[in-house]
Amino acid sequence: MKHLVDFFQITEKLECEYRLTRMSDGTKQAVASHSWNMAMMAIALQPFFKTPVNLERVLKMCLLHDLPEAIAHDVPLHEQTPDVRAQKHQRETAAIEQILGLVDNEDMRACLEEYEARTTPEARLVKALDVLDTGVQHMCAKDLGYVAEYGDGFYWRMFFDDEFAQMFDFEPMLRRVLDEMRARVTARLKAELGIDAMEFKK
Repeated sequence: MKHLVDFFQITEKLECEYRLTRMSDGTKQAVASHSWNMAMMAIALQPFFKTPVNLERVLKMCLLHDLPEAIAHDVPLHEQTPDVRAQKHQRETAAIEQILGLVDNEDMRACLEEYEARTTPEARLVKALDVLDTGVQHMCAKDLGYVAEYGDGFYWRMFFDDEFAQMFDFEPMLRRVLDEMRARVTARLKAELGIDAMEFKK
């Protein structure tokens, strides 16, 4: 019982761990909020998928995939040099062992390993939703100006890159959702910042 309560104290920290992305009220997005939004997208989109998926498995991965960040913390993508990524992987591996040591649940470990391997339809979908949530924040952020502060348009170049879009092509509905998001973000950039999104395309 004590270890389970310790586990709940750790999971609460995801509500206090913040990502770079901003919300519609101007605040930074919590990691827990990101995971919740992924789960909502999975539930809403599941009836439209060409390849059937185990929704329960998808939801578990949505909620668990960033759990190590409760201890290891989030690292913004623009800061992830090869050395930083290696250090991040080490910290997250140690965090997983610490966290899973508190619960007697091998399915949780299996979910995390499945997500990292990306070999199942469920894991590929969860990774796509992980990235797609960034599009939601680009649509909803109170002020998009903050995105340009990082890496000379790093995030815009990634969001509008053709290679980025290809990761959604395994499910036509995902690509349609991305295309709609891009159209809305393109309109916002033009109207609010006078930026033509085409300049970020390769």
